[in-house]
Amino acid sequence: MKATWWLQLLLLLCLYCHCEIQPFQPAACKPVWMSPRFPCDVTACNTSEVRFDCRRFHLHRVPYGITGNATELNLSENYITNISLHSFSNLLNLTKLILNWVNKNKGLLIDDDLFKNLTKLNHLGLAGNRLKKIPTNLPLSVEILELNNNKIKLDNMTLDSIPNVTKLWLSKNCYTWNPCKRNVTIKEGTFAVLNKLQVLDLSFNNLTHVPKGLPPSLTRLQLGSNKIQYISEDDFVGLHDLKILRIQGNCPRCQNAPYPCVPCQNISLGIHPNAFNSLTRLETLHLGGNSLQLLDPSWFKRLKKLRELFLSFNFLLKAITGTGTFLRYLPRLEKLDLSFNFALKLYPTTLNLSHEFSNLVSLRTLHLEGLVFQNIGPDTLRPLYELRNLSALNLGTNFIIHSDLTLFHRFPNLKMLYLAENRLYPIPVKSPPKLSGGHNQVSDFSISPYINPHTKDFAYEVSHKLVKQECFDSGQMLILSSNNLFFISPKQFDGYENIACLNLSGNGFSAALNGTEFSLLPNLTYLDLSFNKIDLAYDHAFKELEKLQVLDLSYNSHYFQAYGVTHNLNFLKNLPALRVLNMSHNAISTLTTKQLYSTSLTELQFTNNYLGTLWKVRDATYTMLFTNLTNLTFLDISQNKLQNIPDEVYEYFPRNLTKLCISRNLLTDFKWEALKFFHQLQILDLSFNSISAVAAINSSITKTLTLLDLSHNQIFHLDDGFIKGPKSFKTLILSFNLLNTINQTTFQTRSEDSIQTLFLQGNPFQCICDSFDFILWIENSQIKIPRLTAEVTCDTPANQKDQPLIYFDITQCVNDSQAFHVYILTTSFIIAFMFVATVAHLFYWDASYVLHYMRAKLKGYRSLNSPDSFYNLFVTYDTRDPHVSEWVMRNLLVKLEEEGEKHIPLCLEERDWTPGVPVMDNLTHSIQYSSKTLFVLTEGYVKTGVFKLAMYLAHQRLLDENVDVIVLLMLEPVLQHSHFLRLRRRLCGRSVVEWPRTAAAEPWFWQNLRNVVRVDNQVMYNKTYSKYITAGEVL
Repeated sequence: MKATWWLQLLLLLCLYCHCEIQPFQPAACKPVWMSPRFPCDVTACNTSEVRFDCRRFHLHRVPYGITGNATELNLSENYITNISLHSFSNLLNLTKLILNWVNKNKGLLIDDDLFKNLTKLNHLGLAGNRLKKIPTNLPLSVEILELNNNKIKLDNMTLDSIPNVTKLWLSKNCYTWNPCKRNVTIKEGTFAVLNKLQVLDLSFNNLTHVPKGLPPSLTRLQLGSNKIQYISEDDFVGLHDLKILRIQGNCPRCQNAPYPCVPCQNISLGIHPNAFNSLTRLETLHLGGNSLQLLDPSWFKRLKKLRELFLSFNFLLKAITGTGTFLRYLPRLEKLDLSFNFALKLYPTTLNLSHEFSNLVSLRTLHLEGLVFQNIGPDTLRPLYELRNLSALNLGTNFIIHSDLTLFHRFPNLKMLYLAENRLYPIPVKSPPKLSGGHNQVSDFSISPYINPHTKDFAYEVSHKLVKQECFDSGQMLILSSNNLFFISPKQFDGYENIACLNLSGNGFSAALNGTEFSLLPNLTYLDLSFNKIDLAYDHAFKELEKLQVLDLSYNSHYFQAYGVTHNLNFLKNLPALRVLNMSHNAISTLTTKQLYSTSLTELQFTNNYLGTLWKVRDATYTMLFTNLTNLTFLDISQNKLQNIPDEVYEYFPRNLTKLCISRNLLTDFKWEALKFFHQLQILDLSFNSISAVAAINSSITKTLTLLDLSHNQIFHLDDGFIKGPKSFKTLILSFNLLNTINQTTFQTRSEDSIQTLFLQGNPFQCICDSFDFILWIENSQIKIPRLTAEVTCDTPANQKDQPLIYFDITQCVNDSQAFHVYILTTSFIIAFMFVATVAHLFYWDASYVLHYMRAKLKGYRSLNSPDSFYNLFVTYDTRDPHVSEWVMRNLLVKLEEEGEKHIPLCLEERDWTPGVPVMDNLTHSIQYSSKTLFVLTEGYVKTGVFKLAMYLAHQRLLDENVDVIVLLMLEPVLQHSHFLRLRRRLCGRSVVEWPRTAAAEPWFWQNLRNVVRVDNQVMYNKTYSKYITAGEVL
């Protein structure tokens, strides 16, 4: 123990002297030379790339200790207010330095020559620092410069110091959310010096004109969300290499805009007919959000390589349905976005696309969302039928009431038809609702053209994800979500027999499926019926979908909450190819089906239900609910109000599970030994529960577990050796619990332990000396603890609150010189104390005898002869044994002293000894002044020092007076192998008496004992032996 303590002191000394201790091999890409106390994540997979990631580490200054071999440093999103000249003086190998929002979008002070010596710097990020000018003396090696979200005055800036920059980001230096309260005009020729510039971002800057004299090397130019009113003929002259041009949002539509919107003065953005003539290599053009009402064909005549054109959020409905001449000049166009070009206060019966759309022979994706019309007629999309490359057609949010059933198969290679957010009715409706007659009708609704925008950075394009990835990967898709399809008949899908993914979510569908609804969709593999009111009443539901692999029935709680309704899940037997089933958010608290059966299902989402009600204690009705899902590997039963999982349920979980999620329940305990039932479990998620105790997990319980998530529980203690788990164990998450300290024995530091990552954020650690061992373990462990210096902080004491645990000053717990002296003193005291205690325990009576013997030697020998005996018999016995004491006082005393013809006076310790006199003196006088000494022998008594000392004194009288006074009464069979007892039996057998085993022999015993006590022992000696030796010689 002391050796370990001294080793800890030595380690502490080394840590504070910055010596390198390398007892362990480093983890993957973790440099062995970097201390865990360093407040950043450091990765060094090879010597040429050493990354220091200090992003969001709550730093208030540039950390000391960044090594000179660093090639990348990220200090973004901290609280650093000032960066001094010497902060990066030794970082001469830096190639990338990111200082974005280094003071959380507050002011930053930097020295003018801060970056001067960083001659290898290639990428410099200074966004979000409220800089008023571009730093001077930047190294010529800088090629990428980020200056977004500052307060740089673009109309007065000079760029002579950065001639080699290839990418310059200057957006959001003057706009609504970073106001400068003025319009900005950049001087002509400002960017001309940057003859290597390829990417320039000037969006969100209140620019009123396109900067003049842009370098011809540009390949990407972003001028979106400014106040440019007109694009002149020579604005883009000479930009022959430009491939991407974004000038969206310079004259936005302000109706229903979800952000502060100022209408432009000229109604729409003005563009000279020859404005784009020089852009012969342009591939992407974004003109969305400019209130354009017409498209001049001359804009596109020379854009032969254009692949993407964004024209959303304008007023181009007439251009889309009219002549559409501009479409003749876009033979390579692959993506066209015309969304939200609806006419104000109009809701036409139908609309027909311009016949010029047929010229877009390379078109793959067409967005026609938010045009607003009632019906898709035979001619609505006719120009698109011959487009062989068209694979995605978006007609969402058009409030369409009716569509032509033959629409899908008229597109030979169409993969996705998106009709979500419309008003489509079921097929049996003979005449869909109409407003009043006429072509152009006043709308009865208010439409917001912006789909989930980010109010500070709106892109004026349909950028939200239209379909889930698994649906997209399945094949042809038909998206009918959020319509009015409240019931479905097979005719609904006539002509769509080749689709593989069907989305019918959010339609209020409430019928009971009978196995015929999807009979015309034999190739369907993905079906989304979420957010409806599905009634699962029949066993044969979905039986027509033999190829179905993914079924989403989430958010269909209506009938599951209805009392007395059939809740039948036997449809699983009808789906031989089903892999994924989502039954989440259905409030399932009772089921007609007691067991689910499927041999193909691999994933079951069962969150937000009421398994806590189904799995009742002493109710085995639903114990085997998931047992027969024999191929299930992923089960999610989070948010099910589970307070306890019955023991028998653990045994009936599917055996092939590799991932089990039981998070966000009310569990207070988990049966850890039940992990032995999960032979393939790799991930166990128990986060967001109320678990307070965790047992040690070892290889005897599980050999496959790789990740255990116990975050957001109430764990306040970990058993010793808790992390001594199986070799597969890689990640343990203990964030946001109640751990205030962790014992060193909780963690194993042996090299064979394979855990790599340990999460400890958000625990109320105590920064006290009890954490000394834990801090030392952190210092020397190769286990990665993410956010160690940022979020593993102290909660108490108050003066240490929110300080990193690893920074706790453990020197206040230990002083080297004092500790050494205390160590010597305590060690000496412990050794002396243990020696005295051991001698006193084992040799107390021997030592007492020796002590008295030595005293007698010093004082001289004198006989204790006494002419008279006060007592006939001294009785010595185990006074600590209540049973023996009771037997002596109630039996022996009565039989010898009170009964019989002659009374025998007894001397008893508990009755006749003088209080306060030493035991040695009482024993001596009792034996000396008694005719005989009776030893009442028991198992416990013969091991005591009193027995040994009394026997020594009785023998001493034999030596002094030649009188044998010893009588042995065997109350229990003891000393069976004692040579002394054997010799005693041979010489004077009558002086050894035994307590009889039967009550009938007791009178004989008492009479025999009286005789032995009255008669001299020498008279009772065996004649055979007594003639050879005297009594004194024998004993």
